[in-house]
Amino acid sequence: MSCDIIKKILIKWVIMMKYVKVFLIFLAVVFAVMTIGCGSNEPEEPDVIGVEDPIDDPVTAGPTAVPTPTPIPTEVPTPEPKTDPDPEHPYYLYVEKGSHTLTIYGKDSEFNYTVVINTYKVAHGGNRTPTGIFTLSGDRERWHDFPLGGSAQYATPYWGGNLFVHSPMYGAQDPSRIWPSYYNGNKGIGTDSTGGCLRMVTEAAKFIYENCPEGTKLEIVNGNPRGTESEDVPAIKVRGYDPTDVEAIGGNR
Repeated sequence: MSCDIIKKILIKWVIMMKYVKVFLIFLAVVFAVMTIGCGSNEPEEPDVIGVEDPIDDPVTAGPTAVPTPTPIPTEVPTPEPKTDPDPEHPYYLYVEKGSHTLTIYGKDSEFNYTVVINTYKVAHGGNRTPTGIFTLSGDRERWHDFPLGGSAQYATPYWGGNLFVHSPMYGAQDPSRIWPSYYNGNKGIGTDSTGGCLRMVTEAAKFIYENCPEGTKLEIVNGNPRGTESEDVPAIKVRGYDPTDVEAIGGNR
């Protein structure tokens, strides 16, 4: 083989090797790019230390969860107990002249005079008995003697010092000497037969005398606006005694 031929072959081989070297370098670059950019498809997990799995709670879980504040209990004020604005006067007296009745009212839970304690038949003086709201006096008499005669038990003044709430009439200061005609007779309790006083059975007069202190109100009205009614006075069973005067009649049956 001639030197020219060998020389040409070497030149071609060198040229070929040059291209192979370039090609290998290209392959290496491509392989490196693919290794870096297209390595693992799985994203690397961040290194988290000491973080627990979130609790499946719609209130507390998640990055935007706001902790629920602890409610502060509301103090409910204790209502003040109701007090009686006028404890010294537990009763209110109400007279209807048209029905000849006296009603004793007590207080309800709101301290208003609406509770009926009892209703009694009374005698009054017609036009001589005034109407209005009066105040009972503290100047009371266990027995009162009237200028024109007769006596009465448990006399409590309600107007002017000369008009009283009192018991039936007696011939003297003696509970055994009742005047029947002024008890259940033609001038008895339930008629217009007084000089302006309010006459009633001893039981009623005694209750007012003992339980309705000075300052107790007594209201007297014409007619029968509330429609109050009362039974007639009980019949005399022991001669000379008011049958409601149980204290006096106790040993005289």
